[in-house]
Amino acid sequence: MKLSRDAAEALAAEYVLGTLRGPARARFASLASRDAAVAGAMRRWEAAFAPLAQRVAPIDPPERVWRAIESRIAPAASRRASFWKPFGVVMGGVASVMLAFFLWLSLAPAPEPMFEAMLMSPDHTPRMVVAMFKPDGLRVKMMHPWKNMPGKSLELWAIPKEGSPRSLGMVSNEAPETMVHVAENDPRLADAKAFAVSLEPMGGSPTGQPTGPVLCSGAITAVRRT
Repeated sequence: MKLSRDAAEALAAEYVLGTLRGPARARFASLASRDAAVAGAMRRWEAAFAPLAQRVAPIDPPERVWRAIESRIAPAASRRASFWKPFGVVMGGVASVMLAFFLWLSLAPAPEPMFEAMLMSPDHTPRMVVAMFKPDGLRVKMMHPWKNMPGKSLELWAIPKEGSPRSLGMVSNEAPETMVHVAENDPRLADAKAFAVSLEPMGGSPTGQPTGPVLCSGAITAVRRT
């Protein structure tokens, strides 16, 4: 099977983000091991998403995480593990806390978006990830911010199958994430096929339609559930 460049980029983005699951994920991994172009797309998306992982703030895992770890490693010895746990934390220091944190992330159920879009600039640079979470959270993750934008703003638009773009609000160029409060049944999202971001005067477009250049855009895709 030979993928087009656009298909390889889209699947690689879903693979790295974690929304490509089940047999489709296994097939893509197998294809990447044989196809240098597909493997290159996967490496580009891994590099693009790496800064997002670095922004995760460290937190102390709850007690249920330790219990889950103990039950998986040695159910019969969980009481003995509980006794040694405080000493292990002291001796292991930061490494132990980080290990528990990543195990917590793998064990804890994470909210799954309803749909998402990878927004890329005309030169195919991944810029943002836009994902819709119930009931009214449109989460915009900045991957590569723009430089030298004094007096300018970024405005997010829903692009319908027919008709004019619909403004969804402003997106921060400096913050790693912007939450746009839009209900899942908001009429601005009806029949939307893509998201786009335009460069506008400070505060947004004065006309209700894009007035500056489109900096990035991407098709909306439903999240696969297994």
